[in-house]
Amino acid sequence: MSEVDQVHEEMGLINAFGMFWRRDEVDWSPTAVKLLGVQQAGSDHVDFGAQAGVYLLYDQNRVVYVGRSQKPRLGNRLRDHTKDRLSARWNRFSWFGVRSVGADGALGALPNSGIGVETLIATMEALLIEGLEPPQNRRQGDGFVAVEFIQAVDPKVANREKKKLLLGLVAES
Repeated sequence: MSEVDQVHEEMGLINAFGMFWRRDEVDWSPTAVKLLGVQQAGSDHVDFGAQAGVYLLYDQNRVVYVGRSQKPRLGNRLRDHTKDRLSARWNRFSWFGVRSVGADGALGALPNSGIGVETLIATMEALLIEGLEPPQNRRQGDGFVAVEFIQAVDPKVANREKKKLLLGLVAES
């Protein structure tokens, strides 16, 4: 068994995820949307725009849509929802990705190994428990050992907010 296969076997199907990321902290305008995340405050950004997996769209904390991105284009798939019938119906999203993050911060290849029915069912349960946080579940799903990433604000969005704040201060004086 190769080292990559061993890592995928240890991690399971889902290798990275992000919970309750804010729509307004992403710059949706570029051709390849960046979904920036960090493992902890102060660590280097990882771009999950090319992740593949499943996602949840929320209106505040209520799930309004569950979708999937089978090709490595999660960022662009989410951008599609900023322009379609769901555009005014969501302000947060969670995602669960199958591409692992390497030591260099780059996303790994799509896994190509077969998955057993038990693993698939356990993973689906784990995703729903993590994403929906039902009050009666007391633990994570079985076999869910993915690494969670915290959203990082796109620098372009942060700069726009700073400019707005400065313009507001100038207008007040």
